[in-house]
Amino acid sequence: MSDEYSVAVDIGTTKVCTIITRKRADHRVEVLGFGLAPCTGMDKGMVVDSVAVTDSVQNSIEMAASDAEITVSSVHIGLTGSHIESINRWSNVPRLAGMRSITDSDLLAAKKAAGAIDLGDDRRLLHVIPRSYALDGLHGVRNPIGMHTGELHVESHVITGSISKINELKKSVDKAGVKVSSLVVEPLASADAVLTADEREQGAVLVDVGGGTSDIAVYQNGTVVHTAVIPVGGYQFSNDLAIAFSLDFDSAEQLKIQHGTAAPELAGMQEEITLNPQSMDQQIKVTKREIGQVLKERASELFRMILLKLDQPHLTDIPIDRIVFTGGGAKLEGFMNIAKFIFQRKVRIATPRGLDGISHEINDPAYSAAAGIALWGIRNLQQESRMVYPKSSKTSQEKVESTRSLNRTLSRIRNWLPKREKEPTGV
Repeated sequence: MSDEYSVAVDIGTTKVCTIITRKRADHRVEVLGFGLAPCTGMDKGMVVDSVAVTDSVQNSIEMAASDAEITVSSVHIGLTGSHIESINRWSNVPRLAGMRSITDSDLLAAKKAAGAIDLGDDRRLLHVIPRSYALDGLHGVRNPIGMHTGELHVESHVITGSISKINELKKSVDKAGVKVSSLVVEPLASADAVLTADEREQGAVLVDVGGGTSDIAVYQNGTVVHTAVIPVGGYQFSNDLAIAFSLDFDSAEQLKIQHGTAAPELAGMQEEITLNPQSMDQQIKVTKREIGQVLKERASELFRMILLKLDQPHLTDIPIDRIVFTGGGAKLEGFMNIAKFIFQRKVRIATPRGLDGISHEINDPAYSAAAGIALWGIRNLQQESRMVYPKSSKTSQEKVESTRSLNRTLSRIRNWLPKREKEPTGV
């Protein structure tokens, strides 16, 4: 006997995360394996060093496969970057003349019609997500199966990406010895992992602040209405510190993690930190408030960029009063304080949900995209695109060594991922 598995790989600017899941008989999704490896081959969601990406992907997958005791041959991967674009469009669904009942074949035809758009030479269709249907002029129908109509139209959210950028990422993964089974745009994946049913229905903005990008997905009436990617993430916060205080990037990253805050007004003026600038022969001392001022300016700029992405005609009449943040970059101390002030809406920071067997280490905003890719692979892809793997044989000693290796890696990663800020209450 063999079990059905889904292997999700999130390839980010700072890390590659692999999560292996299994769908149980009760339809719950269970986590069986987890792998994490630092990554230096990506920049703002795009490949800049194929060899480095391949090594990180291979290390991450091997760790997760060892943890789950399976052999991995194909994976689902996430996509992000400024090359991702989306539109909403109405399409006429071709049908036979006359009043007829709507069937599953009509819905397939609707999806095909929605995806029949003119693409540029370097554009690829990634997702076609039906939002609602119109039956003989009756709008707002979500599930028209069994209803009768003469004319059928569909409103869809259509997402495309750059063929060249996608192929560069796929080639890097292929060289790691696995096949790319499917591609998932990460704003959708992250939303799948963190948004509640009420938030999807009533209206919410999901913002996943990653290492090099911030992914945005807007939901209303149970479906996505807008997606966007901003080329700013946690990397830029650290880089600002490196420039401001003449530090190498690694030192700036550690400074952000250990002493960083996006709310300098809450930091004590007298709390001093000793730094070793690259351009000086002697140490200098700066206050936590000075560090926080640099980070606050970057956070404020990111929030203004988010507001610009939300200033779209098709979002004007959508009542959105909640913003849900996730991703490692959102864990910066004071991040939520300034978000509340600038957006003047309800805000919260979210961790992955909908996965059984998730450990305390993985239940972290930094892994929401990976968890969402896993959930997307299980819930939204056709049966034939899922993977079935034979269980591997492993000795008890090998299992012990695998666990020790995972714990060592998690310990190292903990040192360079920002600590999670306490989730605000009453919002």
